[in-house]
Amino acid sequence: MLHEIGDLQLERSRTSERPDFSSAPPVLAHFDLAIEVPAAEYSIRLRSAVSAVLTLAMSEEFEDDDFPVDTIPAWFSAVCHEGDGLVEDFARMGSLSYAEKTGRGPWALRSWLYRFDPEVEVRGWSWWDLTSLPNGGLRLWADTWGEPSFAWEDLRWLLYACGAREVEGPILRRPEVWAAEESV
Repeated sequence: MLHEIGDLQLERSRTSERPDFSSAPPVLAHFDLAIEVPAAEYSIRLRSAVSAVLTLAMSEEFEDDDFPVDTIPAWFSAVCHEGDGLVEDFARMGSLSYAEKTGRGPWALRSWLYRFDPEVEVRGWSWWDLTSLPNGGLRLWADTWGEPSFAWEDLRWLLYACGAREVEGPILRRPEVWAAEESV
C-alpha cells in the first residue's frame, strides 16, 4: 500500500487524537491484545513508537546510510538489538512471546523502520485507534483499505515488543464497532 506524506500526517495525528467517525473507512481491522501492564502504560509505549517512526517517514530519506534513529524510543531500539541499551522486561517478554508465536526472532531496527518508507509499498496497514476491552486488554484498530489479507508482520512485532503477551487478529469490522468503544 502506498503511504503518501499527507496520509502519514493524518496517521500520525491519529496516534494522539481519536479520529472522527466521519473520517472512518467502510471497514477497519482490529487486533485484540492481552497485556501484562496497565493499559495506559502500554498505550503510551505503542503510540510513542508509531508516532516517532511516522515522523521519520515524513522527514527523512530512507536511503541515507546515516538514517537517524535517535528519536525512536530507546526501549524499542534495545529490543531490536540496536545500541547499548538494556532490554526492559516488558520488551524482553514480548519478544519471547513473538518468537513463540511466530518462530522468528526480533526484527532489526532498520528493517522495521524501512517498512514505513513512503516509497516502499509493503506496509499494508495504517494506525487508526487503540481502544479498551472489558477484560482489561486492548484493541488496536488499523485501516487496511478493506483488505482481508495484508502485510502486518511489522505491526505484530511492534505489538509484542511493547509488551503484549498475546495478539489475536486481524478481524475486519464495520467502523460502528470501533466507534462504540472507548479510546485509551
